[in-house]
Amino acid sequence: MSKINLSDNAIEIPSDKIGIDMGQSLSKIAYLDNNKLILSSFATHTRLTEIKTLLNAKKDQFRMFNFTGGRSFELYTEYSKDFKSNLINEFEANVKGIEFLHTLEKKKDLSRSLIVNMGTGTSVVLKTDTFEHLGGSAMGGGFFMGLIKTIFNIDNFEEAIDLAKKGNRYNVDLKVSDIYHLNDKRVDLLFREFTAASLGKINENYNMKSLSQEDFINSIICLIGENLGIIANVMADNNDVTDIVFCGGFLKDNKILKKILSLLCKVNRKRAIFLKNSEFCAAIGAVLI
Repeated sequence: MSKINLSDNAIEIPSDKIGIDMGQSLSKIAYLDNNKLILSSFATHTRLTEIKTLLNAKKDQFRMFNFTGGRSFELYTEYSKDFKSNLINEFEANVKGIEFLHTLEKKKDLSRSLIVNMGTGTSVVLKTDTFEHLGGSAMGGGFFMGLIKTIFNIDNFEEAIDLAKKGNRYNVDLKVSDIYHLNDKRVDLLFREFTAASLGKINENYNMKSLSQEDFINSIICLIGENLGIIANVMADNNDVTDIVFCGGFLKDNKILKKILSLLCKVNRKRAIFLKNSEFCAAIGAVLI
């Protein structure tokens, strides 16, 4: 559980609404209590009883239950029988929540930007005076966890991130500099640092007994980050956008991913924006709508 003190916040948050964002992997809940924004996160499938327990405990406190997210329809249907409830477009909720978090943290309104939400999968939304869902990718936290579960039988996200922090991707990844001779003037210094092939050093000569979980997981995070970062930067170019807001649960405590995204944006003359508590953006947005 996280708490945001709103004593000096200029944005008014309704105290009679609760926002529930139910995603494929995680569900997030947001509500105002004693001028503090309370943020809670639960595993969608394994902790559904806890979600219901929390909501039932708050039934007399709130006049409106606002649901969003792809997995929210069944719970919305259940609660709408006895309580005033709304089912909200998740892209609208994401944008509203990100606007709030940006104003809270940066002390200014969010300008025209892309909002790249990295959860189980990844969505890209263009935020102007309104919003437009541009598309996305099947790469995200779901792909990451599915892959390392298959290979290493690891099913704890925090454990995977801790292992990755100890790894070196270039023990398994092939850089451009690994291919081109040092004196080959066709390739400049910056391009030499680019990834030529993720896991490209794992070939017929590679000793699989020497493969470390740490290196492999670090590489997979960077592979996902590079691909999503390229997609985001191309979409930003196509829509005349400079600011890219990266948010979502896959970024939580994931410094490796943030570094990759920041570098790609810097190379492409874009500004990467990361906001605290961004994984709760849809739940917060649901409260504000």
